[in-house]
Amino acid sequence: MKRFLPWITFGLALLCLLAAYLYVSSAMSAKNETFSRQRPTAQETALDVTVVTVQASDHAAAIRAVGVAEPKQNLTLSSQVSGEVVSLDREFEVGNRVRKGQVLVSLANTNLVSELASAENTLAAAQLTLKEEQRQAEQSNAEWQAAGLTGEPASDLVLREPQLAAAEAEVAAARAALAEAKDNVQKLTIRAPFDAIVVSKDISLGSYLSSNTQVATLYSTDKVKIELELSSSDWQKLPSSDSMIKSQWPANITGVNEPQKKWQGYVDQAGMHIDSESGLRSLFVAVDQPLQQSPPLLPGSYVTVTLAGDLLADLWQLPNSALSQKSQIWYLTDEQRLANFDATPVFVDRDYVYIKAPESLRQAPQRVLTHPYNSYLTGTLANPQESVSQ
Repeated sequence: MKRFLPWITFGLALLCLLAAYLYVSSAMSAKNETFSRQRPTAQETALDVTVVTVQASDHAAAIRAVGVAEPKQNLTLSSQVSGEVVSLDREFEVGNRVRKGQVLVSLANTNLVSELASAENTLAAAQLTLKEEQRQAEQSNAEWQAAGLTGEPASDLVLREPQLAAAEAEVAAARAALAEAKDNVQKLTIRAPFDAIVVSKDISLGSYLSSNTQVATLYSTDKVKIELELSSSDWQKLPSSDSMIKSQWPANITGVNEPQKKWQGYVDQAGMHIDSESGLRSLFVAVDQPLQQSPPLLPGSYVTVTLAGDLLADLWQLPNSALSQKSQIWYLTDEQRLANFDATPVFVDRDYVYIKAPESLRQAPQRVLTHPYNSYLTGTLANPQESVSQ
């Protein structure tokens, strides 16, 4: 028995090896059969995106610019003649409003009054001399005719023509001197040249003013103007300057620091040159009777002016976030797949970007992604969710 034990052990080992071989072969065959079968196609996962539905339509650009409300007229009022300040109007104080023609200052100058009296006397004497010359000229003509002489006298002195012309010239000179004297006396009374606000008062009662002494600074109250410096692209969005001026194109005005304050103005004037350094051209907006507005628009106020431009056709109004960092607009095809096109905004405002819609997408509403990412790929299946607010 012991003699056959190694053979029995060898046989058992051989059977174990055979069994292991058969098991491994069967397992590998089953695995190969599994891999050889065709796998089912994996279901495509749709990408969740937020969209807005847009339709190509007409939109007007809004031009915004900041300016300063300046008075139509800013005058440094000066004395035109010398004299002592003998009276000041009680309304002639800084911050008060004065009316056109209102007497602000009265001056006294006895020399000018004396020159006026002298000019009146000179004119009276010249007129008397003229009358005497006219009488003598008439008498000389009568004597010439009575003498029966024919033709012209040898000298025009005979008929006193030069003497008469000199007397007439003296009268004309005397009248001019009188007019100048009267004008100087009238200038002793300084009046407001237009309805105005007194911005500064530079004299006091008893002061002696020489000619061209500054009396006050006045701002007119009938109109304020706001200068807007616009770029070439801004001008292209607006109607022509002539049509805006003729139609008094409306302008909405708000305070820079107080946006709740609002006024209505209009285009009043357009600059006729372009600044060589900045490349900007000025447009002037006006507000009539600014102090009678509610609230008053005070000269010197910083304001924001909004102008509506011309209507532009076939534009999409999209949230600013719809324009990707690569300046692309992403939208959904009819098959719910992503597509895009390169876009340059026609204009933008605080909330929206306005894009020229491609001709192939203008006829029907389109779904545009509100927040596209650079990682998006064209053709990706999408699951759109409509944006709550556009």
